[in-house]
Order: sequence, then C-alpha cells, then structure tokens
Amino acid sequence: MAKGRWRWLRNPRMWWIIFVIVGTTLIWQAWQQIPRLTITHEMMGRMNDPSEVRLIFLGDTGTGSDGQKAVAQQLESLCRSVDPAGVFLLGDNFYQTGVESVADPLWESRFEKMYSGECLEKIPFYAILGNHDYRSVPEAQIAYTRERGGRWIMPARYYSLRFGSILEIGAADTNFPERCGIPAFCSIDWLMDKLKNSTAAWKILAGHHPIFSGGKYRRLKWLAHFTLPELYCRSGASAYIAGHDHGLQHLHGKSTQAKCEIEQFVSGGGGAELYPIERIPDKTLYSESAYGVLIGRFTQFEQRYEFFPVGTAEPQYVWSTKKEQ
Repeated sequence: MAKGRWRWLRNPRMWWIIFVIVGTTLIWQAWQQIPRLTITHEMMGRMNDPSEVRLIFLGDTGTGSDGQKAVAQQLESLCRSVDPAGVFLLGDNFYQTGVESVADPLWESRFEKMYSGECLEKIPFYAILGNHDYRSVPEAQIAYTRERGGRWIMPARYYSLRFGSILEIGAADTNFPERCGIPAFCSIDWLMDKLKNSTAAWKILAGHHPIFSGGKYRRLKWLAHFTLPELYCRSGASAYIAGHDHGLQHLHGKSTQAKCEIEQFVSGGGGAELYPIERIPDKTLYSESAYGVLIGRFTQFEQRYEFFPVGTAEPQYVWSTKKEQ
C-alpha cells in the first residue's frame, strides 16, 4: 500500500509538470523585480526655436570628479553660444551606486550645484537610467521629477520626447529592454510602435548601452543584444545615441542582430574615468578617448551632429545628412 502511494514520484510527466510550475513561478517573480513605476510616458520638449532643435547629449556624468567639473564648465560655455533646447543625460547619472532617494546628498553635489551656471539653470535636463543607477534605487530618479520638479526630467523608464514636427526622441532603459510583442504590456514594443508611427521629420533613439563600440564594451549582452538592434531598425530611427563607453565615437554599420545600417553616436565622456578606444575598421568614423559632449542640430530637412571634446570652442568632428526638400 505504501509503495503504491508514492508511485507518482517515478512518473516523468509529474516531474515535468512540477518543473513547469516552479519555472513559471520563478520567471514571474523575476519579472516583478523589474522596476515598473510608470514604464512609459509621452511628453513635449521645450521649443526655444521653431526652425531648429538643438540638444546637448552626454553620458556617464555623476562622479563629482575633476573630469565632470571640466565638462560642466564646457556645458555652460556651449549653452551660452548654442542656446540649446535642453541637455540629454545618457545614463550613469550618479556613480558608483546611484542615489538612495530624492533626498540623497548626491543630487545637490553632482547635479544641482555641478550644473549651476547661469545658462544651464534655465534649461531642462532630460535623463535615462544607466547600469550604475540600478545599483541603488532607480525609482528615486523618476520620483525626483515629480517631487522636486525643476530642471531634472525623467518621467518614466521609457518615454518619448517630441519637439514639434521636427524631432521625436525615443528614450529607452537599456538595462531592462523587455519585449513581448504587445505595446500595452512591454516597453520596447511600446517605444517601437510610438516611433514607427511618429510624423516627426527626424526620429532618434537614446539609450545607455551602445549597440557596438570600439571601447571597453564591444557589444551588447543578454536581452539587449536581441532587442535594441531590432528596435532601431523597425522604428525607422535615423540615429542611435548612447553612453556607457567612456569616450566619444561615431560608428556606422550593421549589427549581427539587425538587417539595417545603424548610425550610432557614443557620447560617454561626461566625467567618468576614460576608456581606451580602438577603431573598428568597417564601422568607426570618429573616435577619441576624451571628455566632451555631442551636440545635435535638427531642422525639417537636416540632422547634424558635432563632437566637442573639452577644451575646444569649435566642433572637432561634424557629420550631417539631409532630406530632399
């Protein structure tokens, strides 16, 4: 009788059912750990010039180092001469482990006071999350937007940023690029659908991790390796702007996971320790291991990108493309 009672333990089907139940439970619990505080958001950017949108892009900023201070001084100078619509921070906003809350003292020392120039105090800073920001409480950077207001703008992990009929930016959290095929449920699908249907003259993507790079991080890992190149190609984006690799790069080429040509700019020279950068023979158009920023200029018929290493008043590298009028 006792032997018959435990006979089910030798049934392979029963173990398979247990495996599926336990596996599904673990996957669901892991999914719940992904920050889902307002995963998507749409917003309009500040337009200070109806004919041209000018934005400054930089990542890997929040170290409090002499490098960040030098870039902050350059930002103030460029802000006065360029009159940008805003600054776009490409992640790793606070080293080494993000911020704990909206009251964390790093807000004051590495953002508010760091970018306190007369011009910078008047313009918005749009931001996305980097891998170092996830080492503490990433939701605090979203909450700072609501609770403290002011210049810092990170309304969600993923959001679209529209500047009239000229430009729409898809801001992505490349740390957790979840995709399920349903825009209402998964952020990558929502952003892909949003940009694909956008009527803006130019559509670009902004994320922390580069799709490819000649620096320390040569390629994407894990889920991002499969989702980001496809997001770029299927969204109809004209450029992808990232940070993560500490330096300045312009690369063009195909990813092993994408069927289209990718135009990518890496602006990771915001203040963190610089990485050596090698040229990729079939992809690299410009590279420099230097602190500095990228300026994007957008009109109805042209997108133009300019790299300004620290210490230069004129762009060291310029690339542009035009549409037929």
